[in-house]
Amino acid sequence: MIKKFNLILLTALALTIVGGCKKKNECEAGSGGSLTVLANMIHHTRPIKGCKVYVKFNTSEFPGENPSNYDLSFKADDTTSIAKLTGLNCGDYYLYATGIDSLLDPSNNIVKGGSPFSTSQKEGTQSWNIYITEGD
Repeated sequence: MIKKFNLILLTALALTIVGGCKKKNECEAGSGGSLTVLANMIHHTRPIKGCKVYVKFNTSEFPGENPSNYDLSFKADDTTSIAKLTGLNCGDYYLYATGIDSLLDPSNNIVKGGSPFSTSQKEGTQSWNIYITEGD
């Protein structure tokens, strides 16, 4: 009777442990996915053409201004303020953008800024605005 009780107790314990395990998060930021994010850089109310966007995976915290802190970078061409961040997975990212606002004095004044971005979308296209300000 004690052996049967021990077997039932061990079975119950094993089921509790297995049932308590968390499922692996299906959304882990990174490259190799089917999602495109259209990142639009805006300084005050003006779009800033030709900006560069740096992408950091699996964080919502600002990783700093150093480009080496980021996992990927994308550049908008000189005719648009929208950088196409292609090949992403769903998950949490930090997007940081830099560019030049030619209407400022001096005309080569750097504008920059960033924001956390999170999505559960796994494919297709999603838009996101990055609001940038004058540099130091």
